[in-house]
Amino acid sequence: MQLGRRDRIRGRGDGSVPPQGELVPDVIEEVLQKFSGLAPGKKPPAAGKPRRPTLCPGCPHRAAFYAIRQALPQAIYLSDIGCYTLGRNLGAVDTVLCMGAAISQASGFYHAHRMRGEDRPIVATIGDSTFYHAGIPALINAVHTGAKFILLILDNSTTAMTGDQPTPGLDRLADGKPAKAVPLEDLVKSCGVQEVKIIDPYRLADLTRLIKETEKGLRSENGGISVIISKHPCLMSPGVAKAQASFRLEVADDCISCGICYQDFECPALGPDPQTGMARIDPNLCSGCGVCVNVCPQGAIKQK
Repeated sequence: MQLGRRDRIRGRGDGSVPPQGELVPDVIEEVLQKFSGLAPGKKPPAAGKPRRPTLCPGCPHRAAFYAIRQALPQAIYLSDIGCYTLGRNLGAVDTVLCMGAAISQASGFYHAHRMRGEDRPIVATIGDSTFYHAGIPALINAVHTGAKFILLILDNSTTAMTGDQPTPGLDRLADGKPAKAVPLEDLVKSCGVQEVKIIDPYRLADLTRLIKETEKGLRSENGGISVIISKHPCLMSPGVAKAQASFRLEVADDCISCGICYQDFECPALGPDPQTGMARIDPNLCSGCGVCVNVCPQGAIKQK
């Protein structure tokens, strides 16, 4: 659409609205104040110690990303749009472009390396709702062109980032009415993928081992795209946290203050004790998922 009087239009074209970045409420407030000629108001100081955004305590995506890094530390990690983009904090996300791009980029990276005679592990991650929305055409094309990589579908049975709307994998609609579920596994196989595995990411050691074995398999002559569905419901969905097993955890004296649990694994319920430097658990944040028990190399995190 062409605009006739551009001189009367205020927006990104004339710099009134920032040309990049997210239009969060603070940005919109500043734009409106300048447009209306209002003096900027005083903003109250933020309460508490600031920290960067991170996945929620007990988030199954955290375990999945940690397993990817442990299994294939030299891989190329392509990801997508969703709360799981925060896998970047765990060092398991190299690129984020647009919905569905993780799969198409993984295919492109594979073929680019193949043309140069290089062989490097490639892992793409995409959420279940994003896959339903934009990942299917990219997967069909990747299979059709003979790409070889691991696709990890992070299935938390919801559209978590935008308000917990149900995905097509569930048997209900957003208004609560019944619906016909479209299982992810069936959909992936219909795209031409031969190798599909489903696993709960809370089984951290098993998932790590599965990723390693899958990588070896797809490098064979008959290998291709292998899909692992990392399936565990989002703890923010109603009733999930109460329904799943919860463990009371503690940090024993044999903690060596390595920081792996709160730096590499980045669970917000874990942090260093200001007095001793040892890891400590915040019971107000801890979900009791117990995954950190298998993360600690010293076995210092134990069930009470």
